[in-house]
Amino acid sequence: MSLNAVSTFRLAVNGTQSDIPSVTVVIPCYNEERFIGRALERLALQYELSRYEIIVVDGLSTDRTREVIDCFKADHPSLNLRVLMNPSRAIPAALNIGIRAATGKVIARMDAHAAPSPNYIRRCVEVLTGTGAGIVGMPCRVTPGANTVIARAIAAAVSHPFGIGDAKYRLQTSETNQQSVDTVAFACFHKSLWVAMAGYDESLLTNEDYDFNYRVKLSGKEVLLDQSEYTNYYARSTIGGLAKQYARYGSWKARMVLKHPASIKIRHLIAPLFVLSLVVLLVVGILFPIAWWLLLFELGLYLLLGLVFGVTLAQKTRNGVLSPLVMPITFLTIHSVWGASFILGLFIGRKSSSETTV
Repeated sequence: MSLNAVSTFRLAVNGTQSDIPSVTVVIPCYNEERFIGRALERLALQYELSRYEIIVVDGLSTDRTREVIDCFKADHPSLNLRVLMNPSRAIPAALNIGIRAATGKVIARMDAHAAPSPNYIRRCVEVLTGTGAGIVGMPCRVTPGANTVIARAIAAAVSHPFGIGDAKYRLQTSETNQQSVDTVAFACFHKSLWVAMAGYDESLLTNEDYDFNYRVKLSGKEVLLDQSEYTNYYARSTIGGLAKQYARYGSWKARMVLKHPASIKIRHLIAPLFVLSLVVLLVVGILFPIAWWLLLFELGLYLLLGLVFGVTLAQKTRNGVLSPLVMPITFLTIHSVWGASFILGLFIGRKSSSETTV
């Protein structure tokens, strides 16, 4: 951070240097040799070094992740960078390990796949301090994980309303204001809030962020999305990787909904209902063949919408390779895998709960 930036921040919080809140960045990590160096590079100079630390919580990586971190640490001796171990490899456990060890009064939850804009941390602290919000985050700009047609299509699909609904932190917008939202991806909050919420729920191996944000809102505090900065997030680069990611998302979203039924949004129901409709029409068609025609009509309409949105995205981004086949397949992977995993997760979650109570 430049001296001018530090001075600006001091004025923003209306205090002396000793009044600037200390910050700890916590990064869960496992086998991220491709991305962790880039994330650390973006984070290293985001705050006054005397009041700043970065904790990487490593799930016993088996690739060169630790070597990359050690080299970065050697090249930045003035940066307080620590590595802690997370034998369970679970993300919520990693977050709790890192935050428990944090010396900062403010926590910035980041990700090895994320590269924040130069003033992300400072701006989050300014907003957190100035508004009294419980959690502050900025938009995600989803970036292809590789320079391939599939990777570019995946990045486009997971940041488009047809792909992910109305998750505001992922949607591209020209707005510069702040708005209250249900969740943000890379949150900034006081450590005291984490203590009050009893930390991240380690029984949820995914959706821990949404669960934490939901509980914060239930406590009466605001989750605020500020548009002035952003984070580049590197999406999966293959259809297989995307399918595994959304299978995990859908399954654990169902577990989270079973814990907090009131947290469900309309966007969470659309993909499961789509999958259910396909299965029902397929089965009913055995007795009433007209159902198969309805099934073909539904699939045809879906693929047509995927094609239309693909063409629109291709024109907007001037990337003609996004359509005609790649975008519909990518959308279908997201919705079918997430929807089926959500339905399965509801059954598995209920069964697990009933077995636990017996």
